[in-house]
Amino acid sequence: MLAERVEQLTGQIDELNRRLTRFVERHAPRLLVPVGMGPDSAVTLLITTGDIPEPERPPRRQRGRA
Repeated sequence: MLAERVEQLTGQIDELNRRLTRFVERHAPRLLVPVGMGPDSAVTLLITTGDIPEPERPPRRQRGRA
């Protein structure tokens, strides 16, 4: 019974870690670049600073005039 609960909680922790990683990858992917900065630290930093930027988008290509 205890082992089942540990397995259930481990699954929940794994799912939350995946969700945090996706969140940071979407909103502030550069925070995951420094060594030692994982999703937990990145989300804590975002919450502490109160700065959750818009997701980064690739730059728009400018069309040349023909």
